[in-house]
Amino acid sequence: MAHDIKAVIFDMGGVILRTRDFGFREAVARRLGTTRKELEQVVFLSSSAKQTEMGKISAEQHWQNVLRHFEQPQEDYMQIYRDFFAGDEIDLEMIAYIQNLKPNYQLGLLSNAWKNARETITVMHSYLHLFDVSIFSAEVGLRKPDAPIFQLILNQLGIQPHQAVFVDDFPENIAGAAALGLHAVHFQERDQALANINALLKN
Repeated sequence: MAHDIKAVIFDMGGVILRTRDFGFREAVARRLGTTRKELEQVVFLSSSAKQTEMGKISAEQHWQNVLRHFEQPQEDYMQIYRDFFAGDEIDLEMIAYIQNLKPNYQLGLLSNAWKNARETITVMHSYLHLFDVSIFSAEVGLRKPDAPIFQLILNQLGIQPHQAVFVDDFPENIAGAAALGLHAVHFQERDQALANINALLKN
């Protein structure tokens, strides 16, 4: 029931911060002699990506591994990194929605993110202050969809699983949250996700 829900927890990449122009990634992929799909697989889903999300290696080491995978010089990793993410933008309508929730709900940010994520977001964007708790996987050595990272943010918010709504764009993360008892909303596009959240908060 809506009166039981105390908090709404958001993923970052793919929900709040999304790629609006894939042309930059397409250009990087061509430069590396591959496709955007293959490049994104290595950047986000490879063993190196999981290691950096767990804080076991730095973002710099991960990007060097990406370039090594494509047999490219590793000295250019910072420029490749910047170009790869150049088409990403904050969804300001999502931020406005989150701000409107703040008077009535605790807010959480739960992201599989690299060691430099908090610093990068703090420097480039100004929305972390909206969240009562923000957890980046590399900082805690845990990652979604594993139960311990969900339990960590619930503990820090001081709530039970059934008192939280969790929003994420990866089906496996949604499944992990739902298995623990959170109300899980699969983000596919903004209007759909907000409608799903509102339905949970009003029921």
